[in-house]
Amino acid sequence: MKQWKKLSVALLGVSLIGVLTACGTGSERSSEDNLELTVWTFTDELSTMINEYYLPAHESLDYEIKIVEIPSDQFETKLDPVLGTRNAPDVIALESAFVKKYVESGLMADLGEYGLEEAASDTYLYVKDVGTSREGTLHALAWQAAPGGFYYRASLAESLLGITDADQMQEQIADYEKFYEVAKEVKENSGGTVQMISSVQDLAKPFFGMRESGWVEDEKLIIDNKLHELMDISRRFVEEDLTKDTEGQSEAWFAGMNGETDFGYSLPTWGLHYWLKQNATSADGSRTTEGDWRMIQGPSSWFWGGTWIGATDTSEMKEEAAALIQYLTTDPEFLEQWAKDTGDFVSNERVVEAIKSSYQEDFLGGQNHYDEFSEMVQSINAKILTEYDQTIETLFIDHCLTPYSKGETDKESAIQNFKDAVANAYPDLEID
Repeated sequence: MKQWKKLSVALLGVSLIGVLTACGTGSERSSEDNLELTVWTFTDELSTMINEYYLPAHESLDYEIKIVEIPSDQFETKLDPVLGTRNAPDVIALESAFVKKYVESGLMADLGEYGLEEAASDTYLYVKDVGTSREGTLHALAWQAAPGGFYYRASLAESLLGITDADQMQEQIADYEKFYEVAKEVKENSGGTVQMISSVQDLAKPFFGMRESGWVEDEKLIIDNKLHELMDISRRFVEEDLTKDTEGQSEAWFAGMNGETDFGYSLPTWGLHYWLKQNATSADGSRTTEGDWRMIQGPSSWFWGGTWIGATDTSEMKEEAAALIQYLTTDPEFLEQWAKDTGDFVSNERVVEAIKSSYQEDFLGGQNHYDEFSEMVQSINAKILTEYDQTIETLFIDHCLTPYSKGETDKESAIQNFKDAVANAYPDLEID
């Protein structure tokens, strides 16, 4: 008799306790087997998806699911020692910052062997590119896509620039030279009280997405021309007081979302729901910017974040793992319901095209953000992602971009300091 599938959620802190591996394959197990499909994740979204969507749709499965939620800052350090062993989980969530590290590790299952390449025929290309290795093997898929845009205050655009239409705003900042000129106009017309952006991060994320080359190609560090442009424009923004020069995701950065002195922010799709909406009203409730935001592409195409899901190569429940991944990342009915329930911009183009006309976001003054995202996602280039991105991007920001933009060092020294830091982190890379 088949068991009812159960969901258990464990919070993993300092040590790994009681993590189980399955003890048989679908063809070998008997009705007496007590099998578990173990899922490791850093986001509670997977718990919600499995508990509230996957379980009701698959009530008669003959194995249990155990979800282990690990704080994001501990996830890699917990996963790395067990990956490639029989103690590894069956399914793992992978954040965009480190997904390529695991996709290129040789330790992930080939999802194509379980029909996911065909199932993902309507998945946005960039999402598949991220989850595909250099050899062309599909190892991970995501349920969401995360194109980035520029969110700006409509009231400030009207009072400082005379702009009342999002299309007009997009035309005014269609490239970064125009963006810079508008930033100067915002400062001048506000008497210096309003800055175009809060942080250099609002420039950095889009510029990273504009690169033609990844951080590493053929085992050689590449400093793309767009990074030089980023350094130059960041220095101008800081020197000319066109940014508040806060640290991204800092208290001051978030506080500007409910103030009157920050014109706009560069944010991905999920930034609308998890950052902008959450911080649009001040802590004491005395002021709010709800309904006063608008969203446009801005000067460039880019993306930020997202969660990919893959199966480990040592799993003895690959078929079950693949079935879960296929449902969560490609099933049209699930993705449509998830989009409607959460507002998440999903990765299935056919689903997006079917539902995009029905969206109206009051927070954005009635704007159809879903329709805008569907256009923005088309031009994302994810082929520049590498397994080195998380570390090298941090080194670039800490040793090069930040000190140079603040005028603490000259450009040549900043770049050399960055190269030295990369050489220390990755001694085997070729660095000019």
